[in-house]
Amino acid sequence: MKGAILVEPGTKLPEDLTGDKLEELCHADRPDRVYGIITFTEYAKNGGEVQTSANGYGGEEVTGISARKDTYTLNKFYPELHASLTKNATKAWEVYFFDEDNVLYGINDGTDMLAGFPMSCVYSDATPHPTSSAKATMTVTFAHADAKLSIMDFDYIQLDFKPQRLVLGLTLVSLVKVTTGENDYKIIENMGGNDVTAVYASLISAGVSTVLTGNPTAATYNEDANTITITSTGDTVIRLKSPKELYENGIKGIEQL
Repeated sequence: MKGAILVEPGTKLPEDLTGDKLEELCHADRPDRVYGIITFTEYAKNGGEVQTSANGYGGEEVTGISARKDTYTLNKFYPELHASLTKNATKAWEVYFFDEDNVLYGINDGTDMLAGFPMSCVYSDATPHPTSSAKATMTVTFAHADAKLSIMDFDYIQLDFKPQRLVLGLTLVSLVKVTTGENDYKIIENMGGNDVTAVYASLISAGVSTVLTGNPTAATYNEDANTITITSTGDTVIRLKSPKELYENGIKGIEQL
């Protein structure tokens, strides 16, 4: 497996799933948004075993399937993902998995599109700093809500696109007013404080009212100062619009909460 796609319980990926549609869903408004986790490099299964017992001197009989957890090691430590999964560690999900051959795995629910595997929770664990012999590491564990169902209704379909690069998720950012000018702004990542103004400035300048709230009238990128000068009417705070609206205007991968 190379990654997972998480959806809200009771929802599923569309029958007409395409690469563009999947990327769009990663930017959708909640509860329609889907969430990707990549890249898996190792797998360990815990539980999901047949349980048996004997009745007196009779033969062994199957009594059920033990609780099952699937744990995947990621290719590196992702602090934003670790924080998000920890925040939502008690939340139930439905989860699809995909492999390097673009095969999508899920549950056959009798319809034309697979459903996700029901999970009672999804949580992460990490060694956030390098040790003397290893880099920082991170694992994600998927706890199956019904281990028997995950076995009996297991199914898969072939995708005609590569999902791995389409489910990178959203980075939380802030549109921050700076002191260099009365209407100058920067786009700063919430975790780590990386300045990503240059990445999105031209698209924001081209879109203005379609990508910003707060009655903006114009936006200009100052390449030398690496700032966006935004003028507006009124005193309403200038903010980025929803990821869905940003995506519709060519701005991908960021969200301002």
